[in-house]
Order: sequence, then C-alpha cells, then structure tokens
Amino acid sequence: MQLYYPSNSIIHYMHGFTKILIFGLLFTIIPLFMEQTFSLLTVLLLCLLLFVYIRPPRMQWMLLVPVMVLAVMMSLTYFFANMGGEVYAQLDLGYWMLMISSGNIQYALTFFLRMMIWCLLFFVLLFTTSSEDLVIGLKKFGLPEFVTLSISLALRYWNLMIFDVKTVMDAQFCRGVDFRSGSLLTRTKHFASILVPVLFVFLKRFRTTSFALTLKGVGRSNKRTYYYNPRLTALDRWAIRMAVLICVIWLVIRLLYEL
Repeated sequence: MQLYYPSNSIIHYMHGFTKILIFGLLFTIIPLFMEQTFSLLTVLLLCLLLFVYIRPPRMQWMLLVPVMVLAVMMSLTYFFANMGGEVYAQLDLGYWMLMISSGNIQYALTFFLRMMIWCLLFFVLLFTTSSEDLVIGLKKFGLPEFVTLSISLALRYWNLMIFDVKTVMDAQFCRGVDFRSGSLLTRTKHFASILVPVLFVFLKRFRTTSFALTLKGVGRSNKRTYYYNPRLTALDRWAIRMAVLICVIWLVIRLLYEL
C-alpha cells in the first residue's frame, strides 16, 4: 500500500515545497493557538472537506481509524490529572485518581480535535505528494542532504515493508498457516511465526540498500545533482499567497475576538 496516489485535484499539481509550507507548517500552527471548541470544530470540518476533495481511496480512509483510536486513548489520559473546573465524578484507583471535571473534558476535547486536524493535514500532504516531490520540497528549505535522504528512505521502506510482510504471509498461507480463523491465541502464534522470515527479508533489503548507496557515492563531499527538479509555478505562488492571507486574517480575528 502506498501513501501517495495519483489524482487530478489542484493539490496534486502543487509543488512539494508549497504543500509542505502550507499543510505542514502554516495550517498546523493555527490549531495550536486555538482554545475555543467551536473554532477547532470549524477547522476540523474544513480539513475533512479538504480530505474528501482529494478523493482518497478506501485504504487511505481506513488509516483514519487507528489515528482516531490513538487520539481517543491519548485524550483519556487527561482524566488522570486535575485540570481544574467543576468536578462531576472521581474514582480513587490507588496510585491513580480518575477525575471527570469540566477542565478535564475541555482539555481532552481540545487535544482530540487538534490531533485530528494535524493528522488530516499531514494525510493530505502525504497522499498528494510522491516521495520524490517530498524530498525536492524539503531541499527547497535548505535541509542537509542526510536529512532528505533519511526521509526518502523511510518513505520508500514504508511501502516495501508492507509488501514484504504481505509476501511472507502469502507464503505461509500456501504452507497451511491460516491467519483469519482460530482463537486469538492461535492467530497470535500464527502471526508470530512470520517475525523471523520478515526480519531476514528486512535485513537483506537493508544490506542491498547499503551497497547501492555506497556504489552511488552517497556521503562524499561533492554536491548531489537531481535529474528530476521541478520549479515553482504560478499555482504555487498563488497558493502560498492565499495561505499567508488566511493566516493573517485568522490572526486579526483572534486578536479582535479571542477565538
């Protein structure tokens, strides 16, 4: 499964630098300074509409499920601390004190909304930007070569690791290992049986990658050149101007109405 998928939305035609600047930096700062639940809900709705606009396939939609579970679990940790406000209920668990108060609910809800906004923005960035465009966009920020190379390898290995795990599972399934039936303990043992072959496949890929990077001279002092080096277009310049304008308008509204 790849995070990036081609489509014909306007966001897909933007430069990687533009999308990193807008979705990875500018729009992620706005929720950090928002405290009102209504404002965060409005931004979350806009991000969800943006996510729907890029028309992600079903597998990309399924990635929202573990993100929501993780956001809920992290939000629940606020109920084990005294965040102030009116206390509705509390339960002494020995070392821990479970407390439900207006302050806890407010902080937990704010954290959950911020997490979902940030995740949707980064999903929009990753789903509409190939690994090559992402690396080129990071180079525009003047990042060192080893940083961009590490990010590029991480993005590539994400797809390769999923493919390798599926290949090993298919091989085990042909040998009679059923991952879809049986009790929870039985399926856990079956999944544990693929750890060793998957580990050896990963180590083989790491060694091959190391040899390839060495043969290409990665790490030398000479500057690396790129065959694929797209330039910023008029669409990118207009998108950056609109994003900056939106941030300025939000800052003025925040100073006037304390949203």
